[in-house]
Order: sequence, then C-alpha cells, then structure tokens
Amino acid sequence: MSSLLQNYESECQVAINQAKVLLANAKNDAGAVLKGGKSDILLQIQQYHDESLELVDQMEIELNNTGNSLDSKTRASYKAKIRDYKRQCQNEIKDPLKQLVQESDRNKLLEGRHFDNDEQRQQLLSNHALLQRSGDKLQDATRLASETENVGAQIMMDLRSQRETLENARQTLFHADSYVDKSIRTLKTMTRRLIANKFISYAIIAVLILLILLVIFSKFK
Repeated sequence: MSSLLQNYESECQVAINQAKVLLANAKNDAGAVLKGGKSDILLQIQQYHDESLELVDQMEIELNNTGNSLDSKTRASYKAKIRDYKRQCQNEIKDPLKQLVQESDRNKLLEGRHFDNDEQRQQLLSNHALLQRSGDKLQDATRLASETENVGAQIMMDLRSQRETLENARQTLFHADSYVDKSIRTLKTMTRRLIANKFISYAIIAVLILLILLVIFSKFK
C-alpha cells in the first residue's frame, strides 16, 4: 500500500475534523460571528475546507498513479473513502460555512447605522452577490483543473501500460527471432549431414560396382 496515500488520508482527516470543530464553535457562538466579531474563525474554516479538498484530490491522483500495485479490494475501499471525504467537505463544511457567511454578511449589511441610505445598502448587497458568484466560479475552475489533472494522470497510466505492452511484444519478438536463428542453424546442420550421407552412399555404390567388376573379371581370366 502506498505510504504517500496513507499520509494524504491522515492529513485529510485532520483537516476535516479541525474544520468541523471550528464550525461547531462558530455555530455555538453564532451571535458574535454574525456581528463580524469572529470572522477569522470563518476564514480558518474555509482554509481547512480548501486544504481538505486539495488532499482528497492528491489521494485520487496517487490512487490512479499506483497502477496495479494495489489489489482491487483496497482500491475500491479508497475510492469509497474519497467519495465520503468529498461528501463531508460539501455537506458538513462548505454548505454550513456558506450559510454562516451569508448570515454574517446579511447581518452587517442590514445594520442601518453602517449606511447612510438604502441605495448604498443595495449596492453592497449587489457587490456581495458578485463576489459570491466569483468565488463559485473560482471553485469550479479549481475543480476543473483537478479533473484535468486526474485525466492527465489516467493518460500517463495508459501510456505506461502501452509501453509495458510494447516491451513485452519486443521481448516476445526477440525470443521468436532467437528461435528462428536456432531453426536455421538446425536446418543447415541437417543439410550438411544429408550432403555427407549422399557422398557416402555414392562411395559405397562405387565400391560395390568395382567389386562386381573385379569378380566378373576374375571369372573370365
């Protein structure tokens, strides 16, 4: 099992747990948070959330890069864990944090003593909505980059697999070429033996003919 994969998972669990603890504290002291007195807590939660997602992405990449070094049961287990970590980041951290941020911003925006008129308040609300959309687009871009990186890792795995296939084919061709060379040498040896046997047969026939002629000659002498 990849030690790097285990390290990523351990760090991811720590980051998720830290985010949940801070989120629980923020909810328990919602009044101070909504008034903007503890905005640093919200920032820390966001940082832990981003760190968790990054570690989950690294786990996914490392899982793809391990190739066949992990058995199918272990790979399936890690895939299920990755899905669960993503679900926790979305449902148990991002969504509650988003709600807290919106309530905090809305509370500050709706406090009449901070604004001179409704137009200024409306402008700030519009700016907040624009920033929120920009943040969502940035997260989408980050997710797309992560997916692209995963695709790239998968392509690298496919290329590595194809390279191994080519290496195996090359080895097979090398062995086949060796067998062909051995076969050619065997055929040459057999050909030389056939030629030698042919000459031996001719010599035996010539000796027999000579003996027959000698016998005939001795009878008529």
